[in-house]
Amino acid sequence: MNYIIIDTLKYGIPYALLALGIFISFRILDIADMSTEGSFTLGGALTAVLLVFDVNPWLATIIGACGGFVVGMITGFLHTKLHISSLLSGIITMTAMFSFNMVIMGLAPRVNVVDGIISISKVDSGYASAVYLNGFNTSGERIQTIFNSFLSIFSKNNYNVIFISIIVVTLVLFILYWFFGTEIGMNIRATGINHNMAKAQSINTSMMIILGLGISNALIAASGSLFVQVQGSASNTMGIGALVIGLASIIIGESIFGSKSFKNWLISVALGAVIYYFIIVMAIRLGLPSYYQKLLYAILILVVLVSPKIKKTHKINMKVLKTGE
Repeated sequence: MNYIIIDTLKYGIPYALLALGIFISFRILDIADMSTEGSFTLGGALTAVLLVFDVNPWLATIIGACGGFVVGMITGFLHTKLHISSLLSGIITMTAMFSFNMVIMGLAPRVNVVDGIISISKVDSGYASAVYLNGFNTSGERIQTIFNSFLSIFSKNNYNVIFISIIVVTLVLFILYWFFGTEIGMNIRATGINHNMAKAQSINTSMMIILGLGISNALIAASGSLFVQVQGSASNTMGIGALVIGLASIIIGESIFGSKSFKNWLISVALGAVIYYFIIVMAIRLGLPSYYQKLLYAILILVVLVSPKIKKTHKINMKVLKTGE
């Protein structure tokens, strides 16, 4: 059971940033942003390449998040300025990012250290489908991540990962709660609630959508960055299913913890990601084959979506029975 809890927290907490990013686009802005998978992979790819080049892990993580911010702004620009539907804008961006991410990962050199001698070789093709962080950086040292370069207060690395991930997610929750209470944050929320009314109040709704999608994808990319540093590698397929994971986390969090206030809503979404991954870990531990995991994702979302309706119907039927009595 201890391994299940550790695995759940180790991977589930970084996914909280993914859920929060999708929460901004789907719940606050009410936009179906499909660029999630591209942003998630981009954050991981940028961070992995920078770590190989011996860039400070925290700076590499921030740059990875900034990459996602740019992707979100591009999606928002396509939607608001070129008048392409939000769904198609996200699909266009996501499709383009598939190739772009491979080019980025192709920038990472292969570093070998033999008897203190460093040999660096480039990828001949100019692109790569994966970058591994279990080797050496260009300085000839073991690649460092945010989990082993700072605050290594626990003897076991898993505990350091969990501890630092909690700090990062908690800090993000505080920043989001503060930001969406500011004038700009309230304008973004107003744009999502009623676009026409917000426009009538002289709010630059196009800029709010672009900024909101930028923040959304920055969080998604940051999640990819953390995930890569936990997993020890980045690949061009790591983003597949990220959108489903985020949506499932939001739905689970809202169903279990509710959304009575904006603060409660943010915390519910973050906890939903952890619970979601707990279910996945339990399924894997019980021997569910990997090729059935996508089916489990679909069934899980279906159950969570339908259960509130069943509960509501049951309450109505009970009320009718009592009235009849």
